[in-house]
Amino acid sequence: MTLVLSVVAPIFLLIALGTISARSGYLPGSTGDALSGFVFKVAVPALMFRTVATADFGEANPALLWIAYFAGVAPVYALGMWIGRRLGRTDRRGAVIAGVSASFSNLIFVGVPMTERAFGREGLDALALLLAIHLPTMMLVSTLLLERAALSDAREAGQEASFSAARVVRQVARNLLRNALVLGLAGGALWRWTGLPLDGPHGEVVRLVAGTAGPTALFALGMSMVRYPVSGNLATPLALTSLALLLQPLIVYLVGSALLPPLWLSVAVAAAACPVGVNAFLFATHFRTGERLAAGVIVLSTLLAALTLTGWLALLH
Repeated sequence: MTLVLSVVAPIFLLIALGTISARSGYLPGSTGDALSGFVFKVAVPALMFRTVATADFGEANPALLWIAYFAGVAPVYALGMWIGRRLGRTDRRGAVIAGVSASFSNLIFVGVPMTERAFGREGLDALALLLAIHLPTMMLVSTLLLERAALSDAREAGQEASFSAARVVRQVARNLLRNALVLGLAGGALWRWTGLPLDGPHGEVVRLVAGTAGPTALFALGMSMVRYPVSGNLATPLALTSLALLLQPLIVYLVGSALLPPLWLSVAVAAAACPVGVNAFLFATHFRTGERLAAGVIVLSTLLAALTLTGWLALLH
């Protein structure tokens, strides 16, 4: 347990330090925006580039890793939508936001530093394989469901609307092609294919930039927490948080135990146990529904993950 606490405590202390810095006014909110931009566009892409370019994936099948992880995501997403409709009394778009809020783990701001601290370089190799498919899959499925839900809500309101799956796929593909994380993963794979070593001055620059990803991501996440006030009825956010922090990693653990080697199992479960990421709120604001619900789940899951993630890591160790 002491080992687990030495992994988890610095993570949430850095988040708390970022929150205190923002809430006290010691640092302006624009600092958090700048740090988040640096993490998304520079630090984590550099880390993923370096990880993929120099990784040793062994002979394990990445498809089994993806199957085990999304075996937890899919039912939790569906249950989240059901809870949003039944308990939260949302419209169809709000139900999709509830599903996203229950299942879209924060693999960038929490998953990357947590994996690096808990499982080392070999764990990051496995997480890179997961990140390669996690963001594209979640973005595509969520956008398709939200567009479809928006169409149904509009028709119920007597408005004319149309839905084109091909248009949505093209839109998501364009966004992914401009996504720095995707470019970092693709660039690392291309560098790996060339067989060139990643050393010398350029390799050192990549290493130094990549080394800033973990602490900067956690501090930036803490600063962003002040934007998501928790208010109103907490029953629905708490229910969705329970799905995210308890049920999703449990399903991944049960399925992954039959499919994955020990290290990959640990990485997949810990990733599934991460708190909810800001993508849930971004979807909510873009589609103008469920903003308060998404914000509540983000804050509650981040706070409670200090306990639940400690428990999962203790079990995995």
